[in-house]
Amino acid sequence: MKVVVLILFALLSIGGCGSKTKETLYQEGVKQLDAANPSGAVVYFKNALEKDANYYDARLQLAKAYAELGKKEQAEREYLKVLTQNPSHDGALIELARLYVSMGKGDEAYDTAQKYLARRPGSPEGLEAVGGAYAVRGKYQESLGFLERALAADPGRASTMVQLASAHLALKHGEQARSLLNQAVEHDAKNFRALFMLAALEAGSGNMDRAAALYQKILQLDPSRLEAQYKMGLIEVERGRLDRAEAAADRMMKEYPKRGEGYRLKGVVSFHRKAYGEAITHLQQAVKLAPSIDGFQFLGLSYYCNGELENALSQFRIILDKAPYSRQARLMTAQILLAQKRVDDGVGEIKKVLADNDSDAAAHNLLGSAYLQQGLFEEGMRELNRATSLDPKLAQAHLKKGAFYLSKGDLDHGENELAKAVRAAPDSLNGRLLLASYQQRQGKGAKAAALLREGLRGGKQDAIIYNALAALQFGAGDQAGGMKSLTEAKRVDPLFAASYLNLAGHYATRADYAKAIAELTELHSKIPDDLRALLGLAALSELADKDNDALAYYEKAKGTGKPEAFLALAAFYEKKNNMGKAIAVLDDAVRRDPRAIVPREAKGRLLLAQKEYKKAIKLADEIEPLDPDRGVSLKIKAYTALRQGDKAVEQAQRLIARHPTSARGYLVLAGVHQGAGDTASALAQVNRAIKVEPGSAEPRIMLGELHRARREYPAAQAAFQEALKVKPQSAAAAFALANLLETTGKKQEALSRYRSIVQEHGSYVPALNNLAYLCAEGYGKKEDALRYAVTAFRLEPGNVGVMDTLGYSLYRNGRSGDAVKVLERAAGLLPRDPTVRYHLGLAYHQAGNPAKSRQALQESLTLGEYPDRKAAQTLLAQFKK
Repeated sequence: MKVVVLILFALLSIGGCGSKTKETLYQEGVKQLDAANPSGAVVYFKNALEKDANYYDARLQLAKAYAELGKKEQAEREYLKVLTQNPSHDGALIELARLYVSMGKGDEAYDTAQKYLARRPGSPEGLEAVGGAYAVRGKYQESLGFLERALAADPGRASTMVQLASAHLALKHGEQARSLLNQAVEHDAKNFRALFMLAALEAGSGNMDRAAALYQKILQLDPSRLEAQYKMGLIEVERGRLDRAEAAADRMMKEYPKRGEGYRLKGVVSFHRKAYGEAITHLQQAVKLAPSIDGFQFLGLSYYCNGELENALSQFRIILDKAPYSRQARLMTAQILLAQKRVDDGVGEIKKVLADNDSDAAAHNLLGSAYLQQGLFEEGMRELNRATSLDPKLAQAHLKKGAFYLSKGDLDHGENELAKAVRAAPDSLNGRLLLASYQQRQGKGAKAAALLREGLRGGKQDAIIYNALAALQFGAGDQAGGMKSLTEAKRVDPLFAASYLNLAGHYATRADYAKAIAELTELHSKIPDDLRALLGLAALSELADKDNDALAYYEKAKGTGKPEAFLALAAFYEKKNNMGKAIAVLDDAVRRDPRAIVPREAKGRLLLAQKEYKKAIKLADEIEPLDPDRGVSLKIKAYTALRQGDKAVEQAQRLIARHPTSARGYLVLAGVHQGAGDTASALAQVNRAIKVEPGSAEPRIMLGELHRARREYPAAQAAFQEALKVKPQSAAAAFALANLLETTGKKQEALSRYRSIVQEHGSYVPALNNLAYLCAEGYGKKEDALRYAVTAFRLEPGNVGVMDTLGYSLYRNGRSGDAVKVLERAAGLLPRDPTVRYHLGLAYHQAGNPAKSRQALQESLTLGEYPDRKAAQTLLAQFKK
């Protein structure tokens, strides 16, 4: 009742506000704020501002009052007005940074907090705000570094303890979090945020009685904390006591009809009773009265379960607007997009989750389902296998039991459980496809094919099975069977893009570009905005030496507005040595998305290649406010190229200061020392990186590369193997080890490892490229060489090394005319590379052009040492004879 009385007092006082000075109104507002009556405070501060709109102290307090009321957008507007009136107002700056953290606006929080920290270096409140911004962005390791520094600067700072506990919770450091929260409560018995977090920690650990006691303690301290009542209601829901939870919700709605918590709890109860219509009604009222992430989450789920997909999507987008790094909201967004057949958009959302955490089993599982929906059998199976290896309990019943057994090496039980899954749900594709994939890997191709055929039902879904069947048939060398399956897939579902893409890929591996282009052209006519079709047509047109057609397709792809289309068009211009147009395309991408980092980074690489180092540094200044680490990295490259080692070291030390508990800065500094030829200092920095972040594979990979550069191969191998122990799923570590084996002459073992990487990480271009090259060299099938090389080229058409491998693979498959075209282009882009020139000489020789062959071989010998130098000399000697 105290709050109600205070509000009434404020309202009754309005009549007398006109005769009071702005200073008196301001003081009254501060009193109301101190008395925990932000609503009353708002009235006084607004009246003060009516007398003087430039009274920024009143505006600052108005912003604080709005923030306490949970009206964060209004608070944000008022803080920004204060800073417009007085840009040097540090108090407004730090309050705005904290507000952005609470709103989940990580980028804005980081920029604002860094401005404050630049003005007050080392201040605990500034360090705390930067740490909070990193946490909101999902960068918890970096967050820990700043928060630990803030606590060291002010050991009794309870707010920092709470922020630090939050970061530890995100990293699953439960005991550290519990200790910090208890310390915060010891410093301030009414630290409600710490008490709420402690209760949530206990609930998450299954200690429901302890959690309920903490919520009860909160209510004893402040009965108006309805969030505690709501949380106690959720505990009742968790225990299955829906009647008790509903009774609590009814009491809250009766006693506090203008508060949202009671309606939210009532909606949650209705949701769990599967009364989705009722849940939607209550939750709509809840978010109207008190917008909350929890409310939008349950409202979105209720819409989803009620079949109202577009309404559900709207709720999760609201969450992502407020908290862009919300994993659950993004995965639900992806799930809905997949249900709406907007598969490309769904895949894009899932990849955003995986960009933050590549070990997210649920995201890999969803991505696998999306790829299967697109008919990408191998990619889908790879993602599902990755998901089950990360979390064997992810799926249900026999399907997951099968995956679990397989992950433990119990092959017989694994296959048996997967077979049970298929029998239990014969119309479910995932189990059938997973079992077929397993049988294929075990060499049981005929059994896998039979299993897939059993799943044919005569509908559009058969297109997925036919594509999977084609993958099996092509893998077994049954070209005619694979072609027939894909033709059937097109017949049963003419709008299923994967059938055309897979047919085009098959023709491309045989260098039959005309047929490949025909398939993608047909797909383009049916689905004009399919980006894969457009980029595939562009890449194939390039291979067929039809640059005008390629450019037209790249332009059409750009018209879709997808970021990768801009990058592909820029890469095309770069290959044509038209750097001006390449940069213009990247600038266009930035205009479309002013916060985009990737096109800016690509532009920075072009500027460095053109030796436009000062422009690169200026660009780095633009990048730094958006992503400080990438901006600093570009500066380091520019300063290194300018031979200004001291400035490069200074920038690297900035990274270390920003992320003291992260390996990143130390590795960058190691790279600077390595570039200067100081291997001893580089090794020292790498060892420091290992010490500060022992769970990271990157420092060990770099340690191995440093040893490799010194020809210390056993030490390099040990470092790479240690990296794989730390991160078994690291494609970079697996590739480094395979590459070392190749360098030391263990080609077959390297081939096997490259193949494993490609099976698990199908789009990892370095492994695809090296695998293709070894196959072309005779360590595998030459047909496989062309298949892997075309896949790598399709993924990175601007990669000149991949272009060389593709040309060499074409030569090995007797496609001399196509090989010459590709290798001439590669030689033009790498004029000083002797191996590319040697490959071109071989292609000219096979094409029956001895004069050009002789010239290319002679040029290769003038460019320095390379592995095939003796072979080139032998071929030249044959010409002389």
